[in-house]
Amino acid sequence: MGIDIGGTNVKFAWIDSRGRMIHKATMRTQAEAGPEDAFGRIAKTVRRVMGKDAPAGVGIGCAGLIDREERRLVVSPNLPAWSGARIGRISERALGVYTILENDANAAAYGEFSVGAGRGAKTFVVVTLGTGVGGSIIHEGTIFRGARNYAGEIGHVTINERGPLCKCGNRGCLEAYLGADALVKVAKHRVKSTRSVLGRLAAEHGSLTPRLIGQAARRGDRIARSVLEDAADHLGTALANVVNLINPDRIAIAGGVAPAIGLVLPRVRAVVVERAFTKSALCAKIERGRLGSGAAALGAAWIARQGAVSPRRGRRSD
Repeated sequence: MGIDIGGTNVKFAWIDSRGRMIHKATMRTQAEAGPEDAFGRIAKTVRRVMGKDAPAGVGIGCAGLIDREERRLVVSPNLPAWSGARIGRISERALGVYTILENDANAAAYGEFSVGAGRGAKTFVVVTLGTGVGGSIIHEGTIFRGARNYAGEIGHVTINERGPLCKCGNRGCLEAYLGADALVKVAKHRVKSTRSVLGRLAAEHGSLTPRLIGQAARRGDRIARSVLEDAADHLGTALANVVNLINPDRIAIAGGVAPAIGLVLPRVRAVVVERAFTKSALCAKIERGRLGSGAAALGAAWIARQGAVSPRRGRRSD
């Protein structure tokens, strides 16, 4: 079983011994209540879906900096009440199954590399767009982790040193421009009346979301389109830096905000070509992830399938 814990939602994926998806589910994170509360509700969801059957292993993809050895969330701007929590242990108490803890972007990248947009890539980069912005690098089939497992945090690469304040405390991070809250904030600022498509959708739904921004853009709304075009410029700038730094052959855009950004993906590609070395930019194929918003949950399940067994039998090396 794979579990993707984000700032807004928790997603579940169950796979069989061949790696095929057999069940999926979603619940609200209610992050402010803390991890113990969340895992109480996670356990109820697992029992509802599986009954008395227990998963053979559990993998968790969680937003933030992860200590894999201690299976602890070091810090997460989108899960502030969870910082320092030993999520692996909390999960085991709630579910009774050994748990592997992984960064959510790494989990999403592993899923896309295994069965999605990254299959066959030599150097594969995934950018996850949701409540926050995450990233991961897979080189020759192995997740590149850096010295302390903190590599890949493209959401906190500075693209404007005097830019808006990010939840991490820095200014001008990519996430401060491209996270779901940032996109909605910009859209709200630009909507002046309910006469626009975006304004009508906001009034009908009581609030704006990236999905509604994308819906309005598809219907020709200029405000929504301008919000997404600006987001494309920011993402393209960040990806140009990635292309120059590590020369990937494949980049996938994943996460809940990806469908909206997918509408302006040609602009993202154009910005990368404009800003990066031409030959490096042209060899980097940039596309939408193929696993949708469930990529991290599915990837976490694949990681669990390869690296964890029942606590009664101990742990295999992963």
